[in-house]
Amino acid sequence: MTNTTNTKEAFVNAARQYMSKAVISAVPDIAPYGGHLHVKMFSVREMTDFFQRCSEFESSYDDGLNSVREKALMIVDQNGKPMFYPDSREDLEFLAELPSKVLAAVQDHFFLINGDEGLKKQSQGAKSS
Repeated sequence: MTNTTNTKEAFVNAARQYMSKAVISAVPDIAPYGGHLHVKMFSVREMTDFFQRCSEFESSYDDGLNSVREKALMIVDQNGKPMFYPDSREDLEFLAELPSKVLAAVQDHFFLINGDEGLKKQSQGAKSS
């Protein structure tokens, strides 16, 4: 039991140094829209909430904007705060008018950051602090 406890404590202590820093990354390759849109590496809880909201969109709306709602949840500012709200018609209409490449890049970068690339960035961030 003690070995398991020590292993757990070692993992928890090691993980905390990475968990304390948010990974927020600018969406690349969307000139002239670059530098303004960011995505964030989600925790397990945040990702669960994200997928739950996406599921709610499918059952609650029939206006053809559900994929735009999903992108609205993905986009944050440079501080990690949401920029757009999936329940705001004004936000959805604006996002729906953007070139499709912009929202496709948001989605690609969101899933990249919430995969191996995000872990690499998190590891680099913890080492530099």
